Amino acid sequence: MRGLAVSAIALSTAMIGAPSAMAETHAPLKRVDGPAIVVESMLGEPKGSEIAAAIEARVMADRIDMTLGKAVSPGAKEAARLAYAQGVFAPIWTRDAAEKLVDANATCKENGIDSGYTDAQIRAAIDARFMGNADARADGDLMLTATWLIMASKLSGGLSDEGGMVKSTMTGPTRSDLVVALRKAGQSDPIATMKEFSSLAPQYSKLRDALKTYRDHAANGGWMKIRDGKEMLEPGMNDPRVPALRERLKAEGYIQPAAFNFFMPVLDDLPETAPTVYDETLAVKVQAFQAAHGLKQDGVIGPATLAALNESVESKIDRIERAMNHWRSRSDLGERHIWVNIPSYRAEAWTGDRLDIAMDTIVGKKRTPTTAFSDEIEYIVANPKWFLPIGLFKRQKLRKLRKDPGYAARHNYVVYDRASGAKVNPHTIDWNEPGVSRKIQMVQTPGPHNALGQLKIIFPNKHSIYLHDTPDRHLFERDVRALSSGCVRLLDPVKMANWLTDGDEGVSTEVFNTTLQSRERERFYLDKHVQVHLTYLPAVVNPDGHVEFPADIYQQFKKPTLAKGTYPDDIVEEQEDLYVEIDGESGSRSDTLQ
Repeated sequence: MRGLAVSAIALSTAMIGAPSAMAETHAPLKRVDGPAIVVESMLGEPKGSEIAAAIEARVMADRIDMTLGKAVSPGAKEAARLAYAQGVFAPIWTRDAAEKLVDANATCKENGIDSGYTDAQIRAAIDARFMGNADARADGDLMLTATWLIMASKLSGGLSDEGGMVKSTMTGPTRSDLVVALRKAGQSDPIATMKEFSSLAPQYSKLRDALKTYRDHAANGGWMKIRDGKEMLEPGMNDPRVPALRERLKAEGYIQPAAFNFFMPVLDDLPETAPTVYDETLAVKVQAFQAAHGLKQDGVIGPATLAALNESVESKIDRIERAMNHWRSRSDLGERHIWVNIPSYRAEAWTGDRLDIAMDTIVGKKRTPTTAFSDEIEYIVANPKWFLPIGLFKRQKLRKLRKDPGYAARHNYVVYDRASGAKVNPHTIDWNEPGVSRKIQMVQTPGPHNALGQLKIIFPNKHSIYLHDTPDRHLFERDVRALSSGCVRLLDPVKMANWLTDGDEGVSTEVFNTTLQSRERERFYLDKHVQVHLTYLPAVVNPDGHVEFPADIYQQFKKPTLAKGTYPDDIVEEQEDLYVEIDGESGSRSDTLQ
């Protein structure tokens, strides 16, 4: 493709040198076996040579660069110049295609993008293209080209093409030839051509659907806040805030609206008790809400749950748009890849757009967060040893060894001298010596006691983060699982490892599993590396198709805004709204996770 790009540049240079005679061959007339036929949509066009000369003059004067500014990449600007040169500077935009561009703003909005143009501005560019003299029409054509390129750039997450195949900012997804796409847009369907640049990530289209749903919620008025009370709201309580809680859940779809029956109203979720009683049916709905927001699923309306309930619909729309923006910049995830959204506590293995595996995870604590990044899985270690990192050793082990050097043997650690590599008796070490943590290496032997469990999946990185097993299986019973030292623990690591080996020609799943059972330590290198993506996204769609808004466990999300107004109840008290304090200057709702 690089050769094609170079050839195209050479072609444009040659054309720029002597354009006029060639431009005359592009008169806006179509000849079909006989006399010229005037194309209706081109009626009123100046002669081809006039508008082509005007466009050529503007291209030569770098008007494309001036018009596009920093809105698109240099490669996209070059693609525009090439597109005009390949057409001998004839206009790119037909009236039919230009008229379709009026709908581009709607397409941008569907994708959570502000195009930067108003419908009136697009209309003005169309009118300019087909009215006035050659200069005005040339300006109009360039404006339509700029409009399309800027919108396509935003939709794609940034065009960096020079007329050939495009590489992403990560590992290089291939996209259609931008020059061809631009000419196709101007000649036929600019919207369909633009959509070809949208993200192919499986999450993207699902989030786009979710965006529509939440915009519908906003159009219907969204929801209000539930006022705070003097105590937490628990199932079984009789509280005047319960009707407000029911209304709030209904507004977001956790409680379905009453089904209409001509003869008898049927309310599926109508409470069987007094309206102010927090019954079990309502508690189940609250637990579903808590699950979708990364909260403890106990049905109790404590500070964290109430803060999540009081987040505005606009804030949730913003979350979805931010997540979509992420996927636009990460289009090429790899044909087979593993995705871990850290605050969702879930890992997924994908082949193309097919979800193969999904499982729970444990991620880093707030103090030792899991880093978001992408890499490639290179190998799997069966029955690994655990080489304690210096930082973790200092935080978790040094104090214990100072009190009792026998701790090492009881927990199956072997101590080595880093300088000589020789084993060292922990009882002979001065654990209070300054810098001792850098002189020794603690290694935990393989086995059921090992902190990494049966296996670890390695993608070498500067963060020392990998996927692995854990002997602490009981921790997966918790709803909030920010509990590790930074690595990602998998609920079913053998299943994930087998997904990797099943798809690799160089590793036998049978041999791997036999080795795993033998408790022999061994590395299994993959013939073909598999991409792994650790993200920290504020909105995701789970495998069941439901949108989730994870809790901000590391305080990295944009601070949420609160819903306006407060649901009334029959004992409204004169008191300060405590949720402003919880969700305001004092930090996000994750501070109050229970």
